[in-house]
Amino acid sequence: MLVSEVHPYQRGFLYDTMPIPMVPEHCVPVEAGPVTFIVESRLLTNEILLTDLPEGAVDLAGTTYDDFGATVHVCDPGGTEYLRFDCFEHDPHYHYLMQDQGQNLVSRIDEVAEGDPMEWTLGRLRTRLAPMLELAGAAEVARAVTRAGATIDPAVDAVADLLRQAQIVASRRHDDTVDA
Repeated sequence: MLVSEVHPYQRGFLYDTMPIPMVPEHCVPVEAGPVTFIVESRLLTNEILLTDLPEGAVDLAGTTYDDFGATVHVCDPGGTEYLRFDCFEHDPHYHYLMQDQGQNLVSRIDEVAEGDPMEWTLGRLRTRLAPMLELAGAAEVARAVTRAGATIDPAVDAVADLLRQAQIVASRRHDDTVDA
């Protein structure tokens, strides 16, 4: 359920539910020292939302979700997810997963101003990962990322290749569901 008030200058929309869980068979992990990046090809439809989220978590009245793309999940070594970047075809966005509060802050990526959502995401992983983890409530992980510095860059390079592959897979899976 949406818990934030709508304000024209807010960072995003705050929900008291976590997003749709990862689908393990569509995920590829990339170890990056203090974090693990998990690249996933994802589909987002009304049926998936109704199946994978708690009842009442989303109001689908008059809304049709039909989107797809590559996603990067950012997890700590224990597998707790703190950030998610959904580089979707139609509505790219990202999540701050504030696990301690059970809240999920969702912000749209303005692809007109920011350009390609995958390139934008890779830029955030390279230059803004620690502050974003801090905002998500993962201060200890953020400090470890800061200490790791550029040693994370080779993992981000691997994520770049996997993102392109995941986008192709998601597009094919989407086309298969549309054609079915």
